[in-house]
Amino acid sequence: MSDRPAAAAVFDDLITALTEIRDGYVLDEQRWTDPTEIAEAFRYVGQVLSASSELFWEGDPDHPRFASIVSPARKLQGDNPDAIYHFARIRGDRTYRVRGRIREQCYASFTVHGQAADGGMAGPLLGDRNDRDFTIADDGMYEIIFSATPHDGDWVELHPDAHSIVVRTYYELTTSAQNDASIHVDLDIRVEDQVSPPPLDDATIAARMAEGVAFLRQATLGQGVPSDEPSPVPFVSNSPNDVATPFSFRDSGLPVPGAADIFYSMGRWDLRDDEALVMTGTLPAGPFANVMLWNVHMQTLDYRNLPTALNKAQIEHEPDGSYRIIISHRDPGLPNWLCTDGHQRGSIFWRFLLPETDPPKPECTVVRLSELG
Repeated sequence: MSDRPAAAAVFDDLITALTEIRDGYVLDEQRWTDPTEIAEAFRYVGQVLSASSELFWEGDPDHPRFASIVSPARKLQGDNPDAIYHFARIRGDRTYRVRGRIREQCYASFTVHGQAADGGMAGPLLGDRNDRDFTIADDGMYEIIFSATPHDGDWVELHPDAHSIVVRTYYELTTSAQNDASIHVDLDIRVEDQVSPPPLDDATIAARMAEGVAFLRQATLGQGVPSDEPSPVPFVSNSPNDVATPFSFRDSGLPVPGAADIFYSMGRWDLRDDEALVMTGTLPAGPFANVMLWNVHMQTLDYRNLPTALNKAQIEHEPDGSYRIIISHRDPGLPNWLCTDGHQRGSIFWRFLLPETDPPKPECTVVRLSELG
């Protein structure tokens, strides 16, 4: 009898992980008891499984491709309706040629990451480059080389521990990019001197599956249990119905969980049916800013059918240039409403991209819905 495939043992671990996730994440009463949050937890696990398969089971650093990370049907880890994200598995000892085209997007960036110790999608930041840094032809085309050794033209040095490239493409349009079927990101990655891949073998698929299972665990069981304890994340408010002062990881010396070009601000809402959270302030000059609502699984709410996010092009400003944004369960009949989609609680998330000045903190006030006017 032949030896049992190594992939079979990893598959066994996947089954074990799903049981652990069912009991320790989806049905964990310390995390949530609300029926909607539990139903969304089951859906979230399915979406993470989908990402695990495409990003890792199919991830081949010798024959890479840019896989879309999120979509309206696959939301995870703080997705964004105004952005399209791609991921490619790489290794630090290869040379990769990336070609793309700038079209409607207001920003594109490439970040190189090491492998995450906890199994997460992207580990330590090992290099980054945005579209302000590389040469773009008159027709929008560009080419970047990622390698350990220097190359002419636009080049990003690969660290020996390089494990993935994440691409962020942002759009500030009146119709959010994820809602616009005409939006397409021209993007391709090739290994220099690439040859046809050999037939898939047991050791290769087992290794890829193991990465995928680790990611599945990190994205579920690895997420903290909701609590009133202070957050260690510098851009997260520790008070309900408020957001923190916007914070950038650039030059902070701290690990970068997002893009170094962005100031982030986050808080959580918890509102009764007759309450509204009003955010006021001014937006700094810059190529992009937006705000959105997430559920407890760090997924955007239903932006295809409801107003659950606003970018700078969509916000209706006051005569003095300021904004007033209203978060509530029911439509107040006023501009800039963000709908909670039936969720009593969730997160508020701001992004300010390459602002010319430090973004001011949005001011937050809870009022009775009947008091709005």
